[in-house]
Amino acid sequence: MKAVIVSDFGDPSVLEYTDTEIPEISSRQVLIRVVSTSVNFADIMSRQGRYHSGSKPPFIPGLDAAGVVVKTGAAVCRLKAGQRVMALLKHGTYAEYVAADEDLTFSIPDSVDFETAAACPTVAFASYKLLADVARIRPGETVLIHAAAGGIGTTAIQLARLLGAGKVIGTVGSDRKQLLPQRQAPTRL
Repeated sequence: MKAVIVSDFGDPSVLEYTDTEIPEISSRQVLIRVVSTSVNFADIMSRQGRYHSGSKPPFIPGLDAAGVVVKTGAAVCRLKAGQRVMALLKHGTYAEYVAADEDLTFSIPDSVDFETAAACPTVAFASYKLLADVARIRPGETVLIHAAAGGIGTTAIQLARLLGAGKVIGTVGSDRKQLLPQRQAPTRL
């Protein structure tokens, strides 16, 4: 299969498009033919050797994938070959195939395209966990989202509203990261 491999830590020049083996799956995993993947800040940090995953070159980067199940492990119960899914992995989604744990693989409805599904796992799961389980947001509350211009930040803003936040305030690291509707002026603190 084809894959993008981080050959050494560094800038984008360390990425190599090459042939590698299709991953083997365990009894609780599925093999997915990847249709789309995402690029997260964590992928960039991994490539630079500054991410906590501990991956050492050479490795295939990428946390999120969407595609079609082509094979299931013997103990897999809720997924089947031919099913459209998205998955969250420790690494490896910049490839034609990935081995994903059943517990971190989710079916996607036909109304959701692969690109949208691939953009969801890391940012959606992290945002939900932080807002619903850590912050325990309640309807009408004001929520402060730091790093609001990033993937998790922009998702958290939308999710906070869906969870009933009365007001959502976002911070960004620079003026160029502000993206507000024309009618709303930024508030300087």
